[in-house]
Amino acid sequence: MPSEYSSSTNTTSSNDINYYLVIQKYLKKQYPDVSKQEANTLSREIVFAPENYTSKINSAPKPIKALRENLADFIERDKSNKDFIPYSLDAEIADLIEKNNCETSSMNEYYRWISATADILRHMSDGEITHSDVSERNEFINMSYDREAEILLCLSLYEGAGKAANKAKMDTLKFKLARLREMRSIVRNTSTLVNSKSKEDRTKIQEYYDYCTNLLAQKENYIPNFNLILNLNINHSNDEDLEEDYSYINYLRQAVLEMMRRIEEASKENQRPQQLENVNTYENETDATERNLEVEQLLNNVQEREGR
Repeated sequence: MPSEYSSSTNTTSSNDINYYLVIQKYLKKQYPDVSKQEANTLSREIVFAPENYTSKINSAPKPIKALRENLADFIERDKSNKDFIPYSLDAEIADLIEKNNCETSSMNEYYRWISATADILRHMSDGEITHSDVSERNEFINMSYDREAEILLCLSLYEGAGKAANKAKMDTLKFKLARLREMRSIVRNTSTLVNSKSKEDRTKIQEYYDYCTNLLAQKENYIPNFNLILNLNINHSNDEDLEEDYSYINYLRQAVLEMMRRIEEASKENQRPQQLENVNTYENETDATERNLEVEQLLNNVQEREGR
């Protein structure tokens, strides 16, 4: 997969703080008897669990709301780390996630998505579809779903830290999310067009490519023509979770509750591990099947070209 899709290669300076690890550190300070595994679990629950969730420390039930309040008080009292939370723990975690993905600015990633989409269009329509082309396309789609989940998480964290205080950051993420979905729609729509002999289909590919190159030439706050987006069949501006009054924190709480409910039900029924893997899927089965069929179709086309 091209390196621009991976955040693991990004470096951080000595002044950067991994807030997730700091949470673990302070939990260990508060509860020195807990194991490393318990500290890891508690850290995740501090970030993700809904308000009515009950965690456990040394087998004793502890309301997650109380744990969060105690953690915030504990950090506040620690003189050596007084500046650890300049405005909100939730917002700091979201900042860290975004910084690790976006390098020097949030919009760097925005332009990488568009550039990657343009590259995929060129490679898929150059007259020879290779396994590498198919892999590039599929990896971009997978990356887009992973990144979408992270953006929705960050929106939830910013909202939890205060919509008014984090409005600019939330607006930027929603702007990026709409564009990321557009790029994914372009890549997926292209699957049915690349081997078509129809002049109309070939023209559509060129229109997609022109749309990407035009975006790359514009300033980061550029809003594309709405009618053009509709004509290209890639409009996501009306998605429910991009509306002004949508609650991302409620979305996150609901997702966590549903996941926990499924885990509990699976545990009660003593289901096999293979069934438990389905708990963490971020797509419904129909969508996943469609994606697999698209890849299978493209691979078949590659094999036909290679005479297999």
